[in-house]
Amino acid sequence: MASVSAIRDGLAARLATIPAPLAVHANVPDNITPPAAVVTPGFEGEPVIRFDSTMARGSDDFLFTVSVYVQYSDDRAAQEELDAYLEGSGARSVKQVIEAEPTLGGVASFAVVREARNYGPQRWGAAEVRYLGVDFGVEVTA
Repeated sequence: MASVSAIRDGLAARLATIPAPLAVHANVPDNITPPAAVVTPGFEGEPVIRFDSTMARGSDDFLFTVSVYVQYSDDRAAQEELDAYLEGSGARSVKQVIEAEPTLGGVASFAVVREARNYGPQRWGAAEVRYLGVDFGVEVTA
């Protein structure tokens, strides 16, 4: 069975296939430079891990959040940029790049982007810099 760290790294590797300039962080950084994606365990108050999704320690279900942030200096341009990550398909689609290789490089049985939430202004870091962001809920079985 895969570890949380291995799955987080697998998700980050898939996100890194989105064309530049998306900065991908497998670990929570002090500061970000948008556009940026940050992978964290857990999603919206749900369990990080649901153990024993198949009998006898066959597999566990993991939930992750992939947060994507863009610069928020121009409202319309920021929304158009963020919307590209929300598409169901396309070069910037978070859903497409993760589900194109659902084993995440062999660390998982499958991964699926199940939803997106919290679209809007968000703050990051000690200086609480304002960005436009969205959170994707990703379910992984490993």
